[in-house]
Amino acid sequence: MSAGWVAAQVRSQSLASHCVGPAGAREIAGAGSLDAALEVLATSCYGERLHPGLDLAASEHEVFASVLWNLRVLAGWSPALGASRFHVLAGVFELMNLRGELGRLEGNQFATPFELGSLASISSHVAPLTLDELRDVLRRSPWGDPGVLDASEVNIALQFTLARRIIDGVPEAAKWAQTYATLVLSRLVTEVGPLDADSTSAANVRAILGSRALSATSLGELHDSLPRDVASILNGVSGPDNLWLAEVQWRTRLWDEALESLRRGGAGPETVVAAIAVQFADALRIRTALEVAGRAGHGIEVLDAVA
Repeated sequence: MSAGWVAAQVRSQSLASHCVGPAGAREIAGAGSLDAALEVLATSCYGERLHPGLDLAASEHEVFASVLWNLRVLAGWSPALGASRFHVLAGVFELMNLRGELGRLEGNQFATPFELGSLASISSHVAPLTLDELRDVLRRSPWGDPGVLDASEVNIALQFTLARRIIDGVPEAAKWAQTYATLVLSRLVTEVGPLDADSTSAANVRAILGSRALSATSLGELHDSLPRDVASILNGVSGPDNLWLAEVQWRTRLWDEALESLRRGGAGPETVVAAIAVQFADALRIRTALEVAGRAGHGIEVLDAVA
């Protein structure tokens, strides 16, 4: 294994060791207010970006921006042959930017874009686009043409595209991407209905989860169509009112499995990808904790489920 992967392994384990973790997240959630929670976070690895006075949206953005910065650092420490993995994983943050742009097209306030630097496949500094212009940008990028005309459908298509890109380009994270695609499909099954069988999204679902999953019309049918290890995130989920439980189970699995992979160590992409996954899972948990803190602790049972 190259010296580059050894250096990246050491750096990645160091970064992941500073995560807040479940206990820290509960302390944040129980702080009593958003400002008090930010004071707690100010002493953590996220402290350089966070301070009392930020609103919830800005606080959450800075937490994920910290993870993205670490991803960019690890990309710099890793050998050139591993660069493609980091470009694909940076798609998680590029998707956030794209979903923000799609929200703007639907009349919502545009969120501050994440700075991906050399890991970007689409510039975050472009003039406001129409949906047709955005589709043209996507068509000429690794995202490809989403093949739909409605902003909400483009949003869905991009999520399945990201999952497939990770499965194809980052095999160490393939199972997490597969379960993420299950979450997206679960929400569609319960809230929207079946996908157009000829759509780009349908093609990606077939490749990721199989044709049986695509034809599922209920959560029960979807559960039964999936491999056991993927289907388990739907255990105990009976309908849209408790679909949040599947999201919790996915985040918990991401944290536990990535942490175990990180503990096994080894100088290679597995350790570096696991470190990124641990940090992203930590950011997801902190986001929930900040939301709970902003409600003066109401809803802490959701965090307990995550933790």
